[in-house]
Amino acid sequence: MITYKLILLFSILALLFSCNNDKVKRKNEIKRVVFATGRCYGNCPIQAIDIDSSMKVRYHGVKHTDSVGFFIGNITSEFWDTLNIKLENVNYKQLDTTYEHSVDDLSTEIYIYYNNKVKHINGQSASLPDSIMTVYQWLMQKIKHLKMHPIKDSLTFPTSIEKPLPKMGTIKFIQPAVDGKR
Repeated sequence: MITYKLILLFSILALLFSCNNDKVKRKNEIKRVVFATGRCYGNCPIQAIDIDSSMKVRYHGVKHTDSVGFFIGNITSEFWDTLNIKLENVNYKQLDTTYEHSVDDLSTEIYIYYNNKVKHINGQSASLPDSIMTVYQWLMQKIKHLKMHPIKDSLTFPTSIEKPLPKMGTIKFIQPAVDGKR
């Protein structure tokens, strides 16, 4: 009976010691993800989000966003792992690079940096695969809850669609001459 109790005790101890509370770090192939959205015929958000494997997030809200300006913050490893898993599940490497079947909806640009390569995807939101838009919508919801603080310096992003349109001066129209008079 004592032998049975000792075997049971050692089995329980071995099981407890084999269960390590330290999380196993996931080996993510993706090193950086940049999403940007831009102009449309309406009030589409003009913004850029840059997240990398160092757990840093950089954000630029230009127009029609909850946060306008430049912001930086941090993400958790769980957030980073989830973003990686979501992008892996959409087979990002096999996606086309251009989706341009419409012209009047949200412009979207995505850069995925992996294995010293870059997957650049751009297009209109209605043209993008639903799986990519699902990842984008998930990211937009999560970004709202991140602790980011504004910075005075500007940030640069590899994207182009979130750049504000240049200010235009006043355009003067000249009336055509009627019978030699203006």
